[in-house]
Amino acid sequence: MPRESIRTLVMSAEKDAVKRFLSHMHQSWDQLHVETTQSSQRELQAMETMTSAFIHKFPRVTPDLFVDLSQFIPFMSVSDIMSFPTSLMVNTSVLMAIRDHSTEMKSPQKQAFVKRLLQSSVVGDVPSWPPNFLSSILPLLPHLPVSQFQQLTSDQLSPLVEFLGNTSLDGTRGRHVLRTLFIKKRNFTSDNISRLGVLACYLKPEELRPFLLASPVSSALWQQLALCVSEGLISASGRLSLWLVQAVRPLNASTLPPPALATLRGLLPQLGASFLQSLPSLQLLDLLTQPGLPSFSPAQAFQILSKISQDTNLTMDILCRLKPLLPGLSPAVLRGIHWSEISGTTHCQCWSTLLPALKPAHRAMLHKALQEALASNSRNFTAQLQCLLPFVPLRELIEVLDGETFLRDMSLYRDLPWSPQQAQLLFKRTHQSEIITRDTVEDLGHIAGGMSCDWLKLWTNETDFSELLQFVSELPGGVRPALRKCVVEELRQRPEEDLDGISPWFAAELPVNLIESLSNTSLTAVLAHIQQHFVDFIKLPRHKQMALAEKTITVLGNSQGLAEGELRGASVDLLGPLLPFLDRDTLGLVDRGALGLRLDELRGYCLPWDTLKDMAALLTGRDLLGEASAWTVGDVELVGRLLFTLSPKQINSIPLVVLSADTVEEVLAGQWRWENSDVGQVCASQCVDQHGQRERIHSLIRGVVRAQSRRRKVPVPSCGDIRGTFPSAWTANQLSRMAGEELRQCTEVIGQDASLSPDRRRALWVKLRQAYSPVRGLRPEQVLGLGCLVTELGERELQDTNLTDLGVLAYLGALTDWSPKKMRAAVVGVMRKRKLKVEQLGAVEVASLGHLLCGFTLSEINRLDPYNLSMAALFLRELALPCSEQQMEALTARLSSPQAFGPVSTWGPEVFTEIGTLAAGLEDMVLSALVQEQVEGLIPDAIALIPPTKMAVVFSAVQLSWLNVEQAWVVTEKQWAELNSGQRHALGLVQYEGDVLLEHRGRNVAPATRSADSLTVCLLSLCCMLWQLS
Repeated sequence: MPRESIRTLVMSAEKDAVKRFLSHMHQSWDQLHVETTQSSQRELQAMETMTSAFIHKFPRVTPDLFVDLSQFIPFMSVSDIMSFPTSLMVNTSVLMAIRDHSTEMKSPQKQAFVKRLLQSSVVGDVPSWPPNFLSSILPLLPHLPVSQFQQLTSDQLSPLVEFLGNTSLDGTRGRHVLRTLFIKKRNFTSDNISRLGVLACYLKPEELRPFLLASPVSSALWQQLALCVSEGLISASGRLSLWLVQAVRPLNASTLPPPALATLRGLLPQLGASFLQSLPSLQLLDLLTQPGLPSFSPAQAFQILSKISQDTNLTMDILCRLKPLLPGLSPAVLRGIHWSEISGTTHCQCWSTLLPALKPAHRAMLHKALQEALASNSRNFTAQLQCLLPFVPLRELIEVLDGETFLRDMSLYRDLPWSPQQAQLLFKRTHQSEIITRDTVEDLGHIAGGMSCDWLKLWTNETDFSELLQFVSELPGGVRPALRKCVVEELRQRPEEDLDGISPWFAAELPVNLIESLSNTSLTAVLAHIQQHFVDFIKLPRHKQMALAEKTITVLGNSQGLAEGELRGASVDLLGPLLPFLDRDTLGLVDRGALGLRLDELRGYCLPWDTLKDMAALLTGRDLLGEASAWTVGDVELVGRLLFTLSPKQINSIPLVVLSADTVEEVLAGQWRWENSDVGQVCASQCVDQHGQRERIHSLIRGVVRAQSRRRKVPVPSCGDIRGTFPSAWTANQLSRMAGEELRQCTEVIGQDASLSPDRRRALWVKLRQAYSPVRGLRPEQVLGLGCLVTELGERELQDTNLTDLGVLAYLGALTDWSPKKMRAAVVGVMRKRKLKVEQLGAVEVASLGHLLCGFTLSEINRLDPYNLSMAALFLRELALPCSEQQMEALTARLSSPQAFGPVSTWGPEVFTEIGTLAAGLEDMVLSALVQEQVEGLIPDAIALIPPTKMAVVFSAVQLSWLNVEQAWVVTEKQWAELNSGQRHALGLVQYEGDVLLEHRGRNVAPATRSADSLTVCLLSLCCMLWQLS
């Protein structure tokens, strides 16, 4: 049944009938054999809808009714759980029902039950909870908010050690248990450590190290610790993992039983090729094709993938399942693939998941390998494998598809996930062959997303605009920014237009003044969509984020009975990750007690740079944790990565005895885990002040990397110290004094740190050079293992080193720390050893060179094959090439030759989008001649890369007004400084989408990073004026 029909049925039935139905269901549940693990998403949603309807049917749920509802506990929403009476939560039969169904519940549900339980006045303070009550809530205990869990006493915890040791208790709670139970006596033995279960993973690394150094190492111990790594409870890259790897590596992998080998899943990338090489290739394949394995480093992946390719009949299907090894992909592996019968049905799912997961240069290699395989099988690329078309370069698509063919086979192409530039090309080609009308555009599927603004405006006058608006807002794959701007301009001419029919995400991207006109129903849908797709929200401009967060307060106030002047627990839960995006005044209304219970969730949120001070004020308030100078180890563990909301001065005030090596490592590990999450990756690039973040991190680690007093020596790091912090935390002098063996153990880890400064890299290579001599004999995996340190090889060394393997070259081409001379040396060496002339370079070679393209001279760039460069553009479009202006102009000149895309004046927006950042290299005259449609095709990163003086000269105020919001907000501080007042005004209006008031407020502080400097200048000017007047 449709979900709304289920709700209607339940709500319209008699209450007594529903009660009898629930009672009957409860009594016969076991006979019904309800299997939730294999249910479809739609079935689960139906169960959730029905459960919610049952709960809403009864204004007040009684204990008896809850017991009859208990089989539906796994389908209860957090908001429904939080709506139960607090008196219900302390009922014995209710707690028993929750306990019986705890294994089927998700963490957010358990957290909600605990929060609701804590709101009961009956339960009292945590230290007063008696043993029988603790036993009744055992399954919920690991989900007790950290601030409450840390109040559990030794008397309460002692009987629970065995239970807690068999749960997935996290580090913060686990360390509290150990600290509380073993506050005085910590003389552990191998036996009592093994009895601790998961708690053993939270002992201090130094306490565990003697047991890991024992010979033979306890099998139970290393398996327990390895399991903790595999389950993500402890870091795979920290000190304990290093010592665990050193203990396990001497074991013979081929003699380990499968269960023991399975516990090592999370450690396999650290154990590496040397450990795995003893396994038979088929067993190795079985092990590495298991889902959920972490990725291997390029060096380890290269070795293992080469072994598998040589020892087995590697097929595409197997390669698609070897995702952890994709960083080690090379043409040699692809050449060794055994191609079975190629068919779209069997291979498309594999390729469609594999290609997006690859680095651009690896995509280019695989694309070429697929074409060669298809050619050898005499297969037609477009007819047999349509699923590959969204991954082909635009230049190739121009060749293989024409409008008539496309129209004839539209059913094959309409639902493919075309890129924006492909959709624009295909829409244009289709429109040239057959007039696209309002009726036929709906048959184009994803291709309709390529419609031009001119086409849209043509049909706004010929049809019902509301219908067209709804169609555009729901385009599969989303609405590209230029088209959205076009729709908004049309909406401004229709102020009476009803916006309630548009899709939630399109509504979220509307200008602020149009968002204001949305009904509460539409806003509720928008906010629900934001919660489910929060990464997209983070990409919005800051003023729009704040507006949407504030509108959430409005909706909550109407629907949740928001208390005047205070944001309480239920409202904080409904706000969720939107909380840090509120303005300062609203954030100040948050109930401190409610916030303290939700620090677990807050640690996972994105925190915009301009709210850090306000968040720090909440955390250090007297009614929460108090001043940072008085924080304990427990307080630091409680806040975790939220510690980085504090200013460097506040972090420096935390006593060094609190910021031990263990505590620092845990805080940093929490930060790295968050930064590797989907939300963390986008937030770090969009909302974080990187300079300020580095200052805060260096304040945190000061007690570990610096001498504690003048009398003490500056510490020399071991590999464990590097793993407990990060390589660039240590100075060049400290790194150069590392023991040789310690440095060799950590070389791969160090080589992966892209933030290492040139002097640190140079000191490390000087130290390592002898171990890698002679460099002309370096194997591919050794080069990959050196990582960014390769950029510090001497020019002669780079020419002598064999860098010809395209897998290695692709990795080096992605490095960003090359000097011009080193790039030149690397390119000369590669070309000489491959015995190639520049004009002979194919698309794959050009794509693999990446940043190293800037090692070619102007005359060499002018000899690059234009067609191959245009084919490689798709794989170079995201790079910020470190070329000179003259080199960039030479590259774009090759792209405008007839064999590539032709004269720039003929380019449509799709070509500008295809070449991406390369467009920043177009000559001044060419850029200044661009028309509106062409400007719309520039990707934001290309605009950010245009030299500041060049931008001010080539783009008039009119051209800047053609930009869309995404393009306008990437303008850098240096670019802004070069613009005149007219250009700035035009740009500001684009940034704030025509809202003059918002533009006026933000004019002097865009980009946001200028706000502090602007304020300082204003204050100084004011002081001078007042001094003159006095």
